[in-house]
Amino acid sequence: MAKAQITTPEGVSVKIEGTAEEIAAVIRQAGLKSTPGKAKSKAKAATKTRPTISGLVDELKGEGFFKQPKNLGEIQKRLADLGHHYPLTALSGPMQAQCKQRSLRRFKKDKKYVYAQ
Repeated sequence: MAKAQITTPEGVSVKIEGTAEEIAAVIRQAGLKSTPGKAKSKAKAATKTRPTISGLVDELKGEGFFKQPKNLGEIQKRLADLGHHYPLTALSGPMQAQCKQRSLRRFKKDKKYVYAQ
């Protein structure tokens, strides 16, 4: 009697006992590809995601970077120091979103917007 353990792409694991023909029929009915004799590793490769501007701004807030008012140029320079290079135009939208969420304040100082906690 043959035994098989099938794990679907969704993560469902099924153990089957029967003849080789019966197991092959179950695999065909389920629409799975069979790889006899190959054991797949259970550990998946970690997927790396790019940090978002909002996430980076949250980190800066945690450091206390916004205790003093900062303009977009200063924020861009600090992010560049951390290895994240963004143009000023890419920063203005996420910074406004932070203000809408009330996690930062935005006001004018010397005819330019500055951001503070």
